[in-house]
Amino acid sequence: MNPFPYSLDNKRYHTYNYFLKTRYHKKVAKVSLDAHFTCPNRDGSKGFGGCIFCSEKGSGDFILDSDSLLEQFKAGAEVMKRKWPDAVFIPYFQAYTNTYASLDQLKKIYEPFIGMKDVVGIAIATRADCLTEEICAYLEELSKKTDVYIDNMK
Repeated sequence: MNPFPYSLDNKRYHTYNYFLKTRYHKKVAKVSLDAHFTCPNRDGSKGFGGCIFCSEKGSGDFILDSDSLLEQFKAGAEVMKRKWPDAVFIPYFQAYTNTYASLDQLKKIYEPFIGMKDVVGIAIATRADCLTEEICAYLEELSKKTDVYIDNMK
């Protein structure tokens, strides 16, 4: 018997896993992607050499080395399907600062995943100082089509 009847994870609090399972009624796996962004702490606009949040690969150490985001996603999802055959996915734009580009470039990167089979949303790792009003307005519009999760790294 589960001593904590309101938790899937046998914890006294609701985990992110619990939230996702109750929202989507399935196992949800985040698939890490590298869209080849950079960061203000790497390009010299705010600093040099990076920060504590990212490794040399921008926290994307286990991402398939490919320029194609769809290839990266398919490879990552295939690995996850071996463990959780009925899983659905959240493409996770993880490496570096994933709003540190023009709005047109961001649209080209995020939108191919909207409406994709077995994709329930997108997750974006970024920094608060790299979220302009224009980008926030776009993400709000995008959130009307799919769930959008923002990981603030600063």
